[in-house]
Amino acid sequence: MPITVVLNVLFFIQVPKYPLFRLFAMNYAEDRLDRRSRHAGADSSSPLEKDLNQAHKYLSADEQSMKTKYKGHELAGRTLRDAGLSPQATYHYAMAWISACSLDDEDEGDCIFNDEFELEREKAVGDYAQMAELAGFPEVAVITLLFHMNGGEFKMEGEEKEKWQHMGNVGNIFAEDGTDRFNLNCGCGLSECGASDCFIPSQIHSSSLYRDILGDFNDLESHLNDSNRREESLAADILDAVEKATRKKNPIVMKPKTPSDIPLSLRFWSNKSIRPLSHLLQILLLKILYSAPVGSSFLVLACEGIRHLSRSLPLSSKLGREMAQSHKSHWAYYVLIHKVVLGADRVKMHRRKVIPYHVPVWDIVNTLDQRKFSDEVHDSDCQDAAQDCSQSLATHLESASKVLSTRICENRQKIQHPILRCLPQQSCSKTIYAIGDSHVLSIGWQTLHIKNDEFNLNRIIRPCPTTGLKAWHTREGTQFFTKYNLDCCLERLPKTCRSIILSAGEIDCREGIGGDLLEGLNNDCDDAVRNTVKEYIHAIRNLSCKYNLQVLLLPVAPHAYRSVKKGKSLGRGLRRQRMLLWNETLRELCAIRASQNENGQVFLLDYEPGLREKNEESPVGFVLNKYYNADFTHMNSSFLPLLEKALVECNCDLSLL
Repeated sequence: MPITVVLNVLFFIQVPKYPLFRLFAMNYAEDRLDRRSRHAGADSSSPLEKDLNQAHKYLSADEQSMKTKYKGHELAGRTLRDAGLSPQATYHYAMAWISACSLDDEDEGDCIFNDEFELEREKAVGDYAQMAELAGFPEVAVITLLFHMNGGEFKMEGEEKEKWQHMGNVGNIFAEDGTDRFNLNCGCGLSECGASDCFIPSQIHSSSLYRDILGDFNDLESHLNDSNRREESLAADILDAVEKATRKKNPIVMKPKTPSDIPLSLRFWSNKSIRPLSHLLQILLLKILYSAPVGSSFLVLACEGIRHLSRSLPLSSKLGREMAQSHKSHWAYYVLIHKVVLGADRVKMHRRKVIPYHVPVWDIVNTLDQRKFSDEVHDSDCQDAAQDCSQSLATHLESASKVLSTRICENRQKIQHPILRCLPQQSCSKTIYAIGDSHVLSIGWQTLHIKNDEFNLNRIIRPCPTTGLKAWHTREGTQFFTKYNLDCCLERLPKTCRSIILSAGEIDCREGIGGDLLEGLNNDCDDAVRNTVKEYIHAIRNLSCKYNLQVLLLPVAPHAYRSVKKGKSLGRGLRRQRMLLWNETLRELCAIRASQNENGQVFLLDYEPGLREKNEESPVGFVLNKYYNADFTHMNSSFLPLLEKALVECNCDLSLL
């Protein structure tokens, strides 16, 4: 069916409901910079402790309003997040959301609708949803944002409202020395604080709206298993339509047609929802849906969301440039997901038959992948990620919310945190999980084909990113949300999982190594690079033993070429030098560990030399081959053949895949 039949001829450009710069949903990098600037001085107490003390003052004030409560919970959430106390942070962000829903009750103005209060609700729900994801429960974040979009909110009255007006300050968690911090509340005096891994307000799972959303997920999953469900548009067709709809001269205005089997309550890109999401929250929800290791309906919604957002929020738009400045991490995820779902712009037909070639995830999910495999590999194996689910997602979400929201124990020292070990998934025999920084999305939902004399394996790669993870964060004792998120991801793996792909190090090479040395571009931080890699390997060996996993490490890929006219060429060159030293050290240390036969099954997938393209302008003599480039920081999936070869040659145990 031609693209003109698939797409309607009317297209509505959605305008964000609120000024973008006012929505700071989980802009954690800016939060930390703000904290440092506010608390710069000679005071011996830490900035984190200062902020938590201030939050406690808000929560225990003699005269309290919902505005004061909101300020206290929001500040406590931000502070505890950066201290690595994710259960406590999730709880306070939930309370901030509840408080924001009641702000207008105290408004003395006579305006019918107050944009300021709506703005705070939007920010609060985004903060809570992102924290739920960082705490290791992306499915909770998805339900939260859909609950908000479909009109869900909290109104506390009577005794329930009175409860939030009287909270006592019982001390500061940072003062507790030698105790298990995850078995304590933060000092706010509320027993629910820190009582579960990811706190869910009871008002959500007890509401009829929540159950309606779960029912719609069930209906969508039933349709996904229907053999008659068919999408005709290739990713290349969608890109062509986007180019026509967004070109400056003679644009053809079009609106993509949403498949009828996607319920209205799940169409997060729609401007006809009861409470339409801003573009920022749409991007947040898109990222969580796509990157959660659930697949099934989550992945289908993410791909459909990209089709709509590609026209309402083009990568080259003015709004996009503003978001790249104000919410760098969110926008970077959007650009990367856009590239891996739809592929590169204007890919020639003959290029699709040439290897390396990135296969758009859209084509895989919608069974449009036109590659020809060997007789041993069936085309259907590549589409299973979106259409096979061993457990109903709705059933899983309902059980998850009940467990996590009701896990409150009187004896704080005996709490056993409820880790839900089984995400909805295919049988582990067809899956390998890719855990780590955002680079795992480059290969997410693709299929590995491993074939030698003994094995003929097909493994769907399920991404499980831990946002912002540095190799330095993997060390035992690290007190930061990335470390907590990594541990939670590993805890939630199926018990039958024996191997994982792990990615970390690119952020270290780009911005994390050297500390003050980074202020001088000519300063040498080679020793810092070697030390970081050494600590990284040691930490991963410990994780391998702790979780009984064979860990397959990804190297750091070189940055793609950008002309001098774009600026920052010196910085990019130095990053490539750090990357080269990083991979050389990684290669050396992994070889030493293997020869000594020490505990911990850690193997390097050493495909990085195959990524190089000669370039005389680069101080290392090469850049990333253009065929592998997605967004000049991340790769696309074209390097999968190199990864497959490295898997066979790294001496890992292929029977554990």
